[in-house]
Amino acid sequence: MIVVMGRRLYISIISVMLLSFTVCEQATAQIVRSTPKRETTTKQNKPKTTTTNKPNKTTTKKTSQRTRSTGSSSRSSVTAAPSSSSAANSPTVYDVTFTCNMDDADLYIDNAYMGYANGTYNIKGGSHYVHVVAEGCDDYTTTINVSNSRRSFKLNMNNDISQPLHTLLDDMVFVQGGSFIMGTKEEAGAEYDEMPAHEVKLSSFYICKYEVTQDLWIEVMGNNPSENVDESLPVESITWDDCQMFIKKLNAMTGIKFRLPTEAEWEFAARGGVESRGYKYAGSDSINDVAWCYDFDETTHAVGSKAPNELGLYDMSGNVMEWCSDWHGHYKPGLQRNPTGPRHGEYRVCRGGFWESEPSHCTVSYRVPVAPEDHSSTLGFRLAATSIKSKR
Repeated sequence: MIVVMGRRLYISIISVMLLSFTVCEQATAQIVRSTPKRETTTKQNKPKTTTTNKPNKTTTKKTSQRTRSTGSSSRSSVTAAPSSSSAANSPTVYDVTFTCNMDDADLYIDNAYMGYANGTYNIKGGSHYVHVVAEGCDDYTTTINVSNSRRSFKLNMNNDISQPLHTLLDDMVFVQGGSFIMGTKEEAGAEYDEMPAHEVKLSSFYICKYEVTQDLWIEVMGNNPSENVDESLPVESITWDDCQMFIKKLNAMTGIKFRLPTEAEWEFAARGGVESRGYKYAGSDSINDVAWCYDFDETTHAVGSKAPNELGLYDMSGNVMEWCSDWHGHYKPGLQRNPTGPRHGEYRVCRGGFWESEPSHCTVSYRVPVAPEDHSSTLGFRLAATSIKSKR
């Protein structure tokens, strides 16, 4: 009985163990079945959590997509910027160059004074109103459009010159530069301010073959100050400053920089320049051949009615004294190059003698100091120029 009970107890224990084993096996199987799911999940999550290099293609692609998207946004913002930026709305400023046929013309842009019409100025891009003013010319107006490709403009003023001015240009004589002895040595009849004789070297220049006539003066100035009136006579009764005013207007009308000759240029030309034959008067040793002087008619005479000198210049001795550009001063010894006289002074220099002068006052070396405000029927002038190329 006891044995049977023991066997049954043993069997019960065995059954419990088998049941426990079965439960464990089922639990293990359950664990096994669920484990792959966790591994799969781990593998799916692994690239996100542990690997940084493998997804480069994907990352690069996404980054590239973000870059393209950003670039597109950038282009949109750049395109829109000018409409919203005040700096972009401001017109570009250009260096604009103007070339005018009149050197002394004044330039106005949009009614604002800029300076001389020949020059370069900072001007905003766009359309502008141009107004140019010069003596002796009609006002010039136009509209310009300034841009990067349009920064240079020519301003051609209407300055058609008359026949007297054309004649003047034809009468300008070229004087080849060279050396000469200016002044005179001590001799009978020589004035103290003609000494010492000294060497001068000059560059080439132009000088008119005639004294300025009343015809030309009237054409430029519109009046006639002369005491002895006739258009073929030299203009007279003019001051040194009157000459400067005439020259300024003449230059505006012609585009040529006329001027008074320097005293050295005057004497070199009167002596005949490089063609000089050493005459005492301008073109001859005989005063009556080339000069109107000590004249009992007490008047001026038509220009060019006596013989010319070696260069074809008339009346450089006699008729009217001629203003030079220099202040009067004493000569200095030694070589001088293109001298222009003292910087300051009380008197200007006049040369050549006049219709009532003694012959000794009509020589090529005789010089007279005259106050620049003086005027009389004995005072006239002739024109010179460094070049006669028009600036038009």
